Amino acid sequence: MSRVRDSAPAGGADASDGSADPSDSAEPGRSERSIRRDRRAVSTTVGYVLTLAIGAALLSGVVIGVGGVLDAQTDRAVHGELAVAGQSLASTLESADRTARLAEAGRADPDLDPADGTAVAVIEADLPTRVAGIPYTVEIAGDPDPAVILRTTHPDASVRIPYRSRTAVAETTLRGGPVRVTYVADAADPSAGTLAVTER
Repeated sequence: MSRVRDSAPAGGADASDGSADPSDSAEPGRSERSIRRDRRAVSTTVGYVLTLAIGAALLSGVVIGVGGVLDAQTDRAVHGELAVAGQSLASTLESADRTARLAEAGRADPDLDPADGTAVAVIEADLPTRVAGIPYTVEIAGDPDPAVILRTTHPDASVRIPYRSRTAVAETTLRGGPVRVTYVADAADPSAGTLAVTER
């Protein structure tokens, strides 16, 4: 008696229908890994930050360089204008000295009483109120080293201009600007007068 075996192949239609597609189970993991490996957004941000940093460094260098050049030019301009103003005032003091001595010449006559007259001499100088847009001070130094000293504080600069005067000059410090040089005579002694520098 023959036996008929119905053999169904392993993994028949029912098994194949119930099996999952390997590609379906692999897709979520592969997608997650691709996201983790994607560095394009990070690279863009880092590049942007680096660009800003480099730009800021370059801008700072330019500002510092230009500032140094401007400071050097300002210093030169200040020193130059201080020197011009100082020479003008020193020249005015020397002129006032000559004028005062001429005015006192008559009073030195032994036949005249010095108290009969008083010599007067006034000379004005139009000094600038600022040098290179910066205020300054004027110092008048007397013997033994007579000089006109002009100073600024910002920037810190000074110029010393010597002058010659046989007449005594009163020491003083005043603001930069127009000044008046006045000879103040001594009623008793023609040789004892002084020159005084004042603002006007």
